Amino acid sequence: MPNFRMRYVLLALVPLAVAGCVSAEDQRAMDQEKCASFGYRPGTDSFADCMMKQSVQRDDDERRFEDRMERRDRERREARRRQDDVIDTRPSYDRDGNPNFDTQGNYQGCRDIGCEVDNPDDDN
Repeated sequence: MPNFRMRYVLLALVPLAVAGCVSAEDQRAMDQEKCASFGYRPGTDSFADCMMKQSVQRDDDERRFEDRMERRDRERREARRRQDDVIDTRPSYDRDGNPNFDTQGNYQGCRDIGCEVDNPDDDN
């Protein structure tokens, strides 16, 4: 189970690490190129608005990503909690102490004549 969780942590951190590799100057240069590609000229109010919108969009994207990761974690914890709350009422052993399940978890039932344990998987 820890390996399963670690995989998701790594999947979440890799994009953040890659995004963190871009320096503030590089990010600003990319934003300037993007705003210039929209036709805004540097030094104008519209260019400044575009730069501000790029920053706000990046912050919103990061916040949505973090919210999505938190929601997934919360859903997984809730599903795991619900799964832990389920109690298997099938008898694990017959009255003679023989296991009713094989090593794969399949119900075997009792194997003697007169066994009083019913198969819980039967619809009868």
